[in-house]
Amino acid sequence: MQIKISEKARQHIAKKIAFYGKKNRVPRIVIAERSCSGAVFRLHFEALRDCDIELQTDGITIYGSKDLLDEFGGFELDLEQFFFASRLQIAPIHQTFRCNCEAKCPNSQKQAQNR
Repeated sequence: MQIKISEKARQHIAKKIAFYGKKNRVPRIVIAERSCSGAVFRLHFEALRDCDIELQTDGITIYGSKDLLDEFGGFELDLEQFFFASRLQIAPIHQTFRCNCEAKCPNSQKQAQNR
């Protein structure tokens, strides 16, 4: 399990940690959605959970669940300019393409039975 953070992303996250840390909230990687195209992740600032695992790099500590880290092997974080705002990109080291769209996905067992 590992985490890699670009310098721009590190600076961005450090500013948010300084703000949210006063409210006892920590940066936590969460899964936002899962589809045939892969999983999408977000960085939320929440209360620390007992089951969280600590990931440290370049003076930044980020938390996540053990199951999430085991499945995806870690994350790479970078910052991109999106129109007039900066946006954090979170990419897993190992993407999984588990589908949760049974009714629509051509790869689902339900669709295969209807053929």
